Amino acid sequence: MKLKDKVVLITDGGSATGLAIAERFKSEGAILALNLYPSGSRLKLEDLGIVCHANPVSKMEVDAAVASVLEKYGRIDVVIHNNNDVRLSSLEDCDDEVYDEALDINFKSAFLFVQAAGASMKEAKKGTFVFISSIHDEKPSGAAFAYSIAKGALKMLAKEMVLDLGLCNVRTNIVNIGPMEGHEKLFYSDLSPLYEHTRERTANKEYVALEDVANAALFFAGDDCPSANGSELSLDRGFLLSYYMRKWKLDSKNPTDSPFPSEPGKKI
Repeated sequence: MKLKDKVVLITDGGSATGLAIAERFKSEGAILALNLYPSGSRLKLEDLGIVCHANPVSKMEVDAAVASVLEKYGRIDVVIHNNNDVRLSSLEDCDDEVYDEALDINFKSAFLFVQAAGASMKEAKKGTFVFISSIHDEKPSGAAFAYSIAKGALKMLAKEMVLDLGLCNVRTNIVNIGPMEGHEKLFYSDLSPLYEHTRERTANKEYVALEDVANAALFFAGDDCPSANGSELSLDRGFLLSYYMRKWKLDSKNPTDSPFPSEPGKKI
């Protein structure tokens, strides 16, 4: 079992990604500590180690939640930060409130959990942080300006952590998620054609699955690759490498079929 007796804190345990990761980690022997906020978040797991209800953007509540886990188990081996909230707004129409909320939940929450849990990891000289982030930490969508800014800041936080906490054998890595089922139009924008024909832009016309996210988190959380520190794993099924919609059939009998219309006398 890859996580046997490791204490794992998931910062948004009631979300879809949180539940998927928790179930996968539990099967690998992890001791789970889930933060559920708001407290009414759905949860179907049984025999949990501990459940917290901290507002992830409140330093006082995050500190208290981490302290409760440390008090019960004496350590935190892995922190999975998966707080993710897309606030749709363009650069021109993003107001202060939307901007602040996007930065708070997507970035500040990670910073607070890093400060709270990082100190004990640094003292123990071991630990792992995994940030569940987005391909939009670098690729703008035109639909969620502040969200992209927050995810970009999260990436820089990870790099700073490698320089600081890395000296004490504390690793930080990122899982970037691309289009998932039901989110095809989440980042649709008139400014960019990126999310037009979303499914056709992915390899084999399939979306990222929650199981993929859980397995990627497990890879970084376990000890299979201790050299991974400051690394990123993108889960987008080749979405960002597709520059046009695939109009031809994958099983076409004519391998020379082109997705582009040709002009007489012009080679493409």
